[in-house]
Amino acid sequence: MTRPNSVPAKLKGVPPSQVERLSFIEARLFFLGELRRADVAKRFSGASIQASRDLAVYKDLAPDNLNYDFQAKRYLPGEKFKLVFSHTPERVMFWLRSGLGDGLPHPQGLSTAAVECLSQPKLAELAVVTRAIYRRQVLEVTYVSLSSGETDRQIVPHALVDNGQRWHVRAYDRANARFSDFVITRLLRALALDGGAIADHERPAADEQWNRTVELKLIPHPKIAHKSAVEADYGMRSGALQIKCRAAVVGYALRSWGVDCSRDLGLSAAAFQLALANREVLETISSSALAPGWRSNAS
Repeated sequence: MTRPNSVPAKLKGVPPSQVERLSFIEARLFFLGELRRADVAKRFSGASIQASRDLAVYKDLAPDNLNYDFQAKRYLPGEKFKLVFSHTPERVMFWLRSGLGDGLPHPQGLSTAAVECLSQPKLAELAVVTRAIYRRQVLEVTYVSLSSGETDRQIVPHALVDNGQRWHVRAYDRANARFSDFVITRLLRALALDGGAIADHERPAADEQWNRTVELKLIPHPKIAHKSAVEADYGMRSGALQIKCRAAVVGYALRSWGVDCSRDLGLSAAAFQLALANREVLETISSSALAPGWRSNAS
């Protein structure tokens, strides 16, 4: 699941393959809120007896971290759960976003650099949200927003959204009777409600903006003198790039990509090298207010 940054002292000398399995056990328990022996065996294509041994080793390593639910035949995180491995938010987010797990190569002699994300949720806060999504639970939260300050509400989360700067949870907001995005770092308190009933209109299938896919036609900004440079950057064909995107995240995407969505494409080409050719698609998208320069034709 997530490869730990460092190996606990208790596991010095343990084969790396087993360390990775133990890390998987911990991460799945913490971030999904449950684990079955078959999950370990399936993830690592191993025998059930090996999975049982790994669970026994982890139990010895952190006895307070997992409890066995005999009725459901699964392990649950203990109330005194404490992380044994060092998991960075970046690697956890990568796993949650891609579902690819670990096993990625780490080539020697290849240097890279990336712009650091300044807003990262604490792992404990993130775990409450991911468990609720995975286990289909209602969250009772205290949320602080730029417009309303602190408010208490109940939300029904169903997905995570990375807008390039912050991580959001997509959820049905019972206070406003609609699906909305909540910045995870702004959840001052979050408590999962066991057994809370979820109505059909609160479920993911009812989130029209999330389930709807739209196509965006991106072109080089008309004010750019050498449009072929932009076409090369994005691998454009016939001077355009067609991108399919969930309607719920279109506004985030256009802002992150720096796409001029104004009526006259009058934003600075130095800051916005791309322009949206089919801006009419934004008329029915709830997140269009986030798109650079966007104003509805009706306004």
